[in-house]
Amino acid sequence: MATQSSTKAFCDWMYATSFADFPPDVRQLVSLGVYDCVGNWLACSMIPLAHRMVDFTDLLGGKPDCSVVGFPMRTSALNAAVVNGTLGHADEVDAIEGDGLGAHIMAAVTAAALTAGQMAKTSGQEALRGVVLGYELTKRINRAAAQVRRDTGSHSVGAPDPGNTMGATAAAGIALGLPQDRMEIAFTLAAAMVSGITPYGRETEHMLKSFVRGGLGARNGVAAALMAKVGYDAPLDVFDGPSGFFHTRLGVETPGSEFLTGLGEDYAIRTVVFKRVCGGGPTQAPRQILLDLMAEHHLTAGDIAAIQAEVEPAGQHTITHVHHPSIEGKDVLAVAAVFGGRGFKETYDGSGRRNPAVLDLRERVSITPRNDWTGRDDHFRAVVSITTRDGRTLRQEASYRPMTEADLDTKFLDLVTLRAGEAKAKQLAPLLKGLDTAANLDDVMSQLEMPAATIASD
Repeated sequence: MATQSSTKAFCDWMYATSFADFPPDVRQLVSLGVYDCVGNWLACSMIPLAHRMVDFTDLLGGKPDCSVVGFPMRTSALNAAVVNGTLGHADEVDAIEGDGLGAHIMAAVTAAALTAGQMAKTSGQEALRGVVLGYELTKRINRAAAQVRRDTGSHSVGAPDPGNTMGATAAAGIALGLPQDRMEIAFTLAAAMVSGITPYGRETEHMLKSFVRGGLGARNGVAAALMAKVGYDAPLDVFDGPSGFFHTRLGVETPGSEFLTGLGEDYAIRTVVFKRVCGGGPTQAPRQILLDLMAEHHLTAGDIAAIQAEVEPAGQHTITHVHHPSIEGKDVLAVAAVFGGRGFKETYDGSGRRNPAVLDLRERVSITPRNDWTGRDDHFRAVVSITTRDGRTLRQEASYRPMTEADLDTKFLDLVTLRAGEAKAKQLAPLLKGLDTAANLDDVMSQLEMPAATIASD
């Protein structure tokens, strides 16, 4: 008797599982996850990279089927998916993975589900179902890949350019009359589309990272689904066998037991971690501890002589080598000490990171690795020591506090009020939190279209 393929087993489970079959905590988590994600989209629609992505989709044109969140326009499903997905990780304010398997999954799967759902005029409940199942598949692929790497040490990849994207980019760039420096950027973007390479540690504007983590996946997902819908054909069982997904990416013909173990019981979305503030994952705990210490001891930034943060080694490397203001630890901690709050506005309007008090304090912030912290939970742990100007040393070790629903409400109100005003924020909150009751997703998405806005920079 033939063994059922991993691909078919997963699909069988997907199509046998309704929204009502999800446990109550999973239904609640996905509703809050989409709510948080859309709030982030609206805030991020004000920053420069959002406007550049809309400029790109304007060049393409397209049938006005789907909303571009935070802008007064509709465009094709693919264009809307790439913009909305990019907004999903346009800044470091979106959810991350508590187990470290994958990165910023909500950005891509939410954009794909809501954009495709709007086009099909599906119910909110079905869109939420799509988010849970998309998150599950993404996470299980990452789990299986991690197991393969542990077992085999394999890091092989497939063909470097099966679609000849790099050659097509060169031809298009020359035809467009791109200057050489812009052509080089186009090649980087094209390489990311071909193989998912991620040299965004070298960028300062978060543009490639937001595209790779959010917009690229959303666009590709919507495109594949639409091609299949109209009858375009391809071989079955892509997760199994020679030349399949895992064989091409990792050199093994089956994904192993990790891919299916606990299916329908151990829901992956339970690992999601919501970010309280604007900042890369490794900055969340130290920023929290810093503000807790300042509140407990009634300190202002002017009372602080120095700040030392200790974090796990990989996180320390990220927040000391990626020079984006919502990732670089010195910027995040100095802005927090001077301004408190969410940190989003101050990161982008120039009032924060270029403020003299911030610039002065950031030179007195040090971030060191704790080489004895090697567990996954250590990613959300930190020690912060404050040296005060009157000679005291205040020290605290703590882990990041998970956000409650009330915390998420406050975050949504803060970010969306900044973008659209308090009245609009209060109108949208119950609409999005009640997405599972929406009969037609188009009615919800249309409420997210609004006049374009920017965060003014001094």
